[in-house]
Amino acid sequence: MLNGYKYFIKTYGCQANEYDSELIAGILEKFGANSVDNEADADIVIFNTCAVRKNAEDKFYGRLGALKKIKNEKKDMIVIITGCLAQKDYLKISNIEHVDIVLGTHRISQLPTILQELKYNKNKKIVDVDFTGRTEPDIPPRRLSKFSAYVPIMFGCDYYCTFCIVPFTRGKMQSRPKDEIIKEIKELALKNYVEIILLGQTVNAYGIDLKNSYDFADLLYDVSLIDGIKWIRFTSPYPTNFNDKQIKTICSIDKIAKHVHLPLQSGNDEILRKMARRYTVSQFLEVVYKFRELCPNIALSTDIIVGFPYETDEQFQDTLKVVKEVKFDQAFMFAYSEREGTKAATYPQLPLKERLKRLYELISVQNEITIQKNKEYINKVVEILVEGPSDKNPNKLEGRTETNKIVIFDKTDKDLIGQFVKVKITNSYLWGLEGILLNN
Repeated sequence: MLNGYKYFIKTYGCQANEYDSELIAGILEKFGANSVDNEADADIVIFNTCAVRKNAEDKFYGRLGALKKIKNEKKDMIVIITGCLAQKDYLKISNIEHVDIVLGTHRISQLPTILQELKYNKNKKIVDVDFTGRTEPDIPPRRLSKFSAYVPIMFGCDYYCTFCIVPFTRGKMQSRPKDEIIKEIKELALKNYVEIILLGQTVNAYGIDLKNSYDFADLLYDVSLIDGIKWIRFTSPYPTNFNDKQIKTICSIDKIAKHVHLPLQSGNDEILRKMARRYTVSQFLEVVYKFRELCPNIALSTDIIVGFPYETDEQFQDTLKVVKEVKFDQAFMFAYSEREGTKAATYPQLPLKERLKRLYELISVQNEITIQKNKEYINKVVEILVEGPSDKNPNKLEGRTETNKIVIFDKTDKDLIGQFVKVKITNSYLWGLEGILLNN
């Protein structure tokens, strides 16, 4: 159907979008298309969009606007917009003249049918954002990595935090059957994949909607039994979904990487309540203490929003206090950005200048913590999975520890990409570590 066609995909946002782009690429290549590196060379252009933050939205609309000139020169080009922003703003996007298809987050499996329809009616604009439940295509994704794979275990979110658009763009929580997940990972192991990253909007809530006793801890255990898989990662969990069973499972199984992402969002109980987060600061800290009691060397990362509506300077100081107490290895920090359609967007907004002031102060505090945390690795020998050439230095290779620390080291004559190697750490930086490859 697409023999001779060339496609280009630009992905914005999270790992869920990256996986969806792999699915789309798998579908297109199944029907004969081949990938290219830019829009100008493509017959099919796909933008997989993000609606979580305005920055990603602005970048998308800017790039889509620039595409109009290319589309005017290539009249037969097919422009497809998918992802969370396509789900949220499908009316606005479908009214853009050079857009041909708007595809919702639940409709990727319908792409072959939609392309066939457009092929026979090139003047038709197709909008499919049905939201009644996601089904996965029978066609496997075209994975970008040959050794590390995203495996979604659930879709959607039922938590409705007041700042977040995801439940409105990804739908209600929908766990995949465990047998389907295990089958997919076993097939990946047979293809020599060694790292699996389990995906879900609230990944450790897996199974709640299936109404049986099988839960996230059980799934982690079953995945750990699969021969060939060496490291298991997961993202993104909800802090207080971690129960004793899950924490013990993560800390006791060697294959499960000792890095946990715990989104704090705020260190003040009143702001957490206004965010509709389902925990207090003390409940959050209890999870931190339990992890560190059973896994003293575990690395913890977090998400934090500052300048949320109603946040006082005193409440912001509470967040700084928690950050200093926990000492996260890494933090993703943001000034609050209102998203149309969320409850928090209707609240009185703080001045942008004040939001940014608090963000810079938080970044300064966290950067010092991260620098000190990374210094602790100097002279230690760590095992890393080599991912490829370093973006920072083309003469070096880059990989990650199980604690999610980036490590760079000098290239060798051997092809080490996708291999586990030992590196002795000699230097540390804000962004990660540098070391010397040992005789593996």
